[in-house]
Amino acid sequence: MSRRLFVLIPASGTALRWRTQGEDGRTLASGLLVDDDEAQIDEDTRVTAVVPGTAVSLHWVELPAASPAQAAAVARHLAADFVAAPIADQHVAAAAAAEADGRRLIGIVDRDVMAGWLAALAHHGLDPDEVVPAPLLLPVADDAVSTLRSGDMLIVRAPDLATETEAGLAEMLIGGRALRPILRDILDLPSYPDTPLNLRQGAFRKASQRAVGRVDIRRMALLAAGVVAAWLGADLALALRHHFAANAMEAEMQVLAAKALPGTAITDPALQIQQRYAASASSGGFTGMAASLFGALQASGTTRLESLRYEPGGAMRATLIAPMGATIDTMKQQMATDGLNLIEGASRSGDNGQRIDIEVTRL
Repeated sequence: MSRRLFVLIPASGTALRWRTQGEDGRTLASGLLVDDDEAQIDEDTRVTAVVPGTAVSLHWVELPAASPAQAAAVARHLAADFVAAPIADQHVAAAAAAEADGRRLIGIVDRDVMAGWLAALAHHGLDPDEVVPAPLLLPVADDAVSTLRSGDMLIVRAPDLATETEAGLAEMLIGGRALRPILRDILDLPSYPDTPLNLRQGAFRKASQRAVGRVDIRRMALLAAGVVAAWLGADLALALRHHFAANAMEAEMQVLAAKALPGTAITDPALQIQQRYAASASSGGFTGMAASLFGALQASGTTRLESLRYEPGGAMRATLIAPMGATIDTMKQQMATDGLNLIEGASRSGDNGQRIDIEVTRL
């Protein structure tokens, strides 16, 4: 992408300042987005949303070299030490790469605040490629601390420090280190460093530009039912075992849910997909049935899915694995609230419990 559009989200107010920067750093255009203004951008323009550093807590932590999913889980655990609010209410993002000292940058922001930023941008037709805290746009120098005044706040950046806070507190954090004041606006810098952290991760990752189609809806239902399956109309009997890549399945489900529910913070993809399609006409078919079944399985805690098949006549058949002696009466009751009838069929014992054949139809 040869051009970059920087959009500054204010700490207060609704007007969004923006600037388009050319490949050579020159300002190509700038302005304000107010009311119902819609941004006009080219397809090759990279959109960077600059968010207040006052709302994002930035820290360097020791993270093991692991998969992105594992690193995210560890980052979330460590983040609990830095915030007083319940960690369940926080969005935690981790840098893709470690710094020279082996530590990795993490950012912590309230989920509702993050969702609000994306909603404000979507209101103006923007779906940013990256969401970056303002301090990370300042240059990093080994011999000085970069500072930039933003209203009553001071934005501070050093190799081990990135924050936006009141001037008095900033001076305490900086200590006796040399300063390199930047006497420009944050949107008017001639160049910007490579940003080490993009907050668009996990539940807030950017969805694919491809529109949600029937195949995607089918895939979401399959994933919601615990199955990675084939295309529309194919035999959907594919088992999900515990030793399969559950993290990978969850990550794909997050992406698909974000695509189906644009502008929505994805916190529980299975539940949100179920709620989304329960109100749609398509929920009368496989999508709604599969989502309801998965919700009931998730609530049971002990019963899991072995295979699944959607019949052309409108019924859904599945085989469940449950502990010996367990019943699925609770699942029947839960699915009945979704307007579905779970019919229990043959049961047979196996090495890891009992297998129960079921059929799901509309009430």
